Formats: sequence, structure tokens, C-alpha cells
Amino acid sequence: MERKIRIFHPAFDIGFYLVVCTSLVFAVIFSLVYPNVILEQGLSHRIFYLHVPVAWVALYGPVLSFLFSLIFLFSRNMFWDRLAFTANQLAFLFAVGVLFSGPIWAYSAWGVPWDKTDARLQSFFILCISLVSYFIFRYLVPGKTKKAILSAYLSVLCAVSAILTWGAIRWIENPGNHPGSVLGKGGMDSDMKQSMWLGVIAFHFLFLFLFLISNRSEKIQDIRSKLKSELD
Repeated sequence: MERKIRIFHPAFDIGFYLVVCTSLVFAVIFSLVYPNVILEQGLSHRIFYLHVPVAWVALYGPVLSFLFSLIFLFSRNMFWDRLAFTANQLAFLFAVGVLFSGPIWAYSAWGVPWDKTDARLQSFFILCISLVSYFIFRYLVPGKTKKAILSAYLSVLCAVSAILTWGAIRWIENPGNHPGSVLGKGGMDSDMKQSMWLGVIAFHFLFLFLFLISNRSEKIQDIRSKLKSELD
């Protein structure tokens, strides 16, 4: 028995892939050669143009997963559980990128790779633990429906952690060494703004592309499981 899966036309996949590759390469090169360097931090400051866009995506993922999980709880349609799982997968992937890029920037700016008194760093660490807990419990719970229901409730914890991380530098009077809101900095030079927004656009394209690929992979796994159960 043969089943074919075609979610999008191959031309769309190829075109989207080219857009992602082109935007990423252009954004990286642009950030390396165009914006001025902050003298206090030197060239290591340029990691800002990677760190911030990756961090944004890492915070969006759990919120999207929560919304998908909420729809699942009302509809009990496994399609939404698959989307929620995919969103948290990518959130964790980008969170790992933040954990690697953040200490590099922190060391150049603060002299230490990790400031234990910084509110955003601590809240982001809690977010990473929440995502790890989500995957552990998801794989430990037997039964597809039970797994999806528990995952939906755990998505709430991940989303709350993401929102607290976003608000750490906004709601706490003395949040630590972490810089304030990027969008709230009216004094940021135009060259820095342009480089930052190019990075944001490029990494959001990457997120969407990986989301489509990962969701497609999960769908294939579901179909394989159904076929195996039918044959057994």
C-alpha cells in the first residue's frame, strides 16, 4: 500500500528554501560589514544581530504552542497537537542558540558570561527547563490522546515562562545588567536598526521554513504509525 504526501507544490518548497538561504546570508554579511561597532564591546557586539532575532523566535514558539494547544483542548483534533509540538521543538532549538550566543555577548559587555543576578537570564533559563520538561513528560506518557492532553497543559507552563522572560526587563524595577527593550531604544542608530530588522526577518523566515518541514515530518510519522497498526 502506497501513500503520497504533498502539502505544498515542490516549486513552493524550492522557492521558500532559496528565500531563507538568501535572506540569512544577506543578513549575516550585512551585520558584519555595515553597522558601526560599539567601542566598549568591540567586534563581539555584532553577535547582537544574531542573538536578538534568535531570542525573539525562541519566545514566540511557546506562545504559538499554547494557542495551538488551546485549540486542541476544545476540538480534540490531533492536527493542533502536532502543530503545538512542532512549535515547542523549534522554540527549544532557537533557545539553545540563545544559550550559546548570549554568553559570548555578555562576556564582552559585562566581563562575565552569565550574570546570576540578571532577571532575564534567570527567566530564560527557567523557560529552557520548562521546554525540557515538556518533552520528557510527552515521551513518558503512554497513549496518544493522554500524551496530547498533558502536553497541552504543559504548554501553558512554557508560554508563561516565555511571557515572563519577555517582561523581565520591563516589569522589574532593577532587572540586572541586561539591556532594556530593543524597540524602546529611540537612540539606536539607523544602521543598527536596519541590521537588526534584517536579522529578525531572516530568522523568522528560517523559523517558518523549519516549522513546515518539522510538521511535515511529524505527519509522516503519524501516517506510518497508522499504517503499521493496520498491518498488525
